[in-house]
Amino acid sequence: METYDGRGFTEGELKAASWWVKNEVRIYYWSKIVLYALNAIVWGYVLWGLLDAYAISYPRESRITAEIAADQQALSRLMEDIPRNVGTSQVLVFQGTDKRVDMMVDLENANDQWWAEFTYSFNVAGEQTAPHQGFILPKQTITLTELGFKPKAAGARSAQLLVDNIRWHRVEPSKVGGDYDKFINDRFGGVKVQNVNFDRVDSVSRTSFDVADTGAYGFWSIDFVVKLLRGSTVVGVNQVNLQQLKPGEIRHVDLMWFENIPGVTKTEIVPIVNLLDPGAYLPSSRL
Repeated sequence: METYDGRGFTEGELKAASWWVKNEVRIYYWSKIVLYALNAIVWGYVLWGLLDAYAISYPRESRITAEIAADQQALSRLMEDIPRNVGTSQVLVFQGTDKRVDMMVDLENANDQWWAEFTYSFNVAGEQTAPHQGFILPKQTITLTELGFKPKAAGARSAQLLVDNIRWHRVEPSKVGGDYDKFINDRFGGVKVQNVNFDRVDSVSRTSFDVADTGAYGFWSIDFVVKLLRGSTVVGVNQVNLQQLKPGEIRHVDLMWFENIPGVTKTEIVPIVNLLDPGAYLPSSRL
């Protein structure tokens, strides 16, 4: 049973007040200690965060960023060392005499350090032509052909290029004197196609031109793909091969067309020879 003094306080309240009076200084002291400790913890956390950000983690993260950048550069260099795919045009099919067809396709190699050898054929009306060996040098555009093929299904209008056994080769600087473009120009820059003309002779057409080798290198064999154009459209294709073209020599070429090809406005002639093959050169001018 609670007892009250004359001022209305219970015995419990008086004991509590007495305890507070006795411990007020101690409570104040420990309260300050707790507040200081909390303050120290907060400031310690802040200072640690600043120290970690600018003195510990930042250098490490900077190294990580630098390593990532270095890895990206290494990856970029690696990607540069991988040959890009050769681009191809649409395969063109031309109707010839005796239900035969001629086919052609242009290939473009955008790589400046890689060249390729491959096997190719054409699929026309479900039939596959005989395979041929081909190549394409760096930064080169060439034309592949299949001439005079007679498919079982007459009137074929479309065909597909089939490529197999692709073998990529990287140009070795030591073999081109450290300058591929100069190497090619020195060896083939002197081969000129001149006096190109297209005319009618009786019931057939004729393309005539001269090949002059004004350089220091002769060649065992050079193919020349001849394209007839009406405006910008190719309307006919043929091919001629020259054997043992010697330095200082001029060869005249007459190429006959037995199909009626009207409206020809331009003739393009594409030489094909593997200038990176030492065996392509005549003995007196080999690499």
